Amino acid sequence: MGNVVRKETFDWIFGEPKIVRSSAIICKLMDDMVSHKFEQKRGHVASAVECYMKQHGALEQETHKEFNKQVGDAWKDINE
Repeated sequence: MGNVVRKETFDWIFGEPKIVRSSAIICKLMDDMVSHKFEQKRGHVASAVECYMKQHGALEQETHKEFNKQVGDAWKDINE
């Protein structure tokens, strides 16, 4: 990237700092909750919602509740 981004910046981002990890969690879980039913109809690969439901024997509503908790925790980490 030349002089635009320094090596230290790449080292920091690839070290998975809490703010980057938390942002990814928020994006992934929110996207999967919103698109879950649509993706099921289209026969796409399993979403985090389906995986969680199958792994924990949970209903969709319980899964959304857990994901919303994880999203809230991720926001707390970002604000930290």
